[in-house]
Amino acid sequence: MSIFAIADLHLGLSVDKPMDVFGPAWTDHVERLEKNWRAKVGPDDTVLIPGDISWGISMEEALSDLEFIESFPGTKILSKGNHDYWWGTTKKVEDFMAAHGLTSMKILKNKGFVVEDTLIAGTRGWLLPENPESKKEDEKIYAREVGRLERSLLDSLDACEKQGIDASAMKKIAMLHYPPIYDPERENGFTRTLEKYGVDLCIYGHLHGRAHQNAFNGEKNGIEYRLIAADFLKFDPFLIK
Repeated sequence: MSIFAIADLHLGLSVDKPMDVFGPAWTDHVERLEKNWRAKVGPDDTVLIPGDISWGISMEEALSDLEFIESFPGTKILSKGNHDYWWGTTKKVEDFMAAHGLTSMKILKNKGFVVEDTLIAGTRGWLLPENPESKKEDEKIYAREVGRLERSLLDSLDACEKQGIDASAMKKIAMLHYPPIYDPERENGFTRTLEKYGVDLCIYGHLHGRAHQNAFNGEKNGIEYRLIAADFLKFDPFLIK
């Protein structure tokens, strides 16, 4: 079994939202995504998708996109991005998926998962305090997201304990939509939480086009950070393990 990751699918199969208006990198991105996914992901594999999944503004509008993802091989773990306006409460999303036979997808919010020898946790994230666009009202959301990350990590550890698994021997992956780090010389609530729980790899998306140059891809205090936005990956799922 392998674990892959890719964020920012930005699907819009039932809405008028062509992505090639954002540049040639997005030309035929749906077809490229499907071709690459099917070429490397098997039915026993898991794919992490941290946000910006569908342009739909309701679950009904997002259904075509979710069914498209459902048709791909593998188990998919989804978390919310800033453009996932269709996303409701966890219960509503899970009930909607169950009602429409979307059985290969799991929702990650305020909880974690154990996938064989790997712990999966995460949250959406938010603007970092160092971001010049961050305003006073963003501070509360930022603090809430840091708390959600910790709850997710704790839940993954609890899941290990219930299954009689030694969590210290597990690989720990955190998936966020927003970048949890830009400058490796600075720390914040996300990086401190990731370090506190011994996370090995943190994947994130959100950055596109020229913003790719702002991404931190590297190691800090024992954690590897990796941008896995779809256009950065050329719509080819990133192999984690």
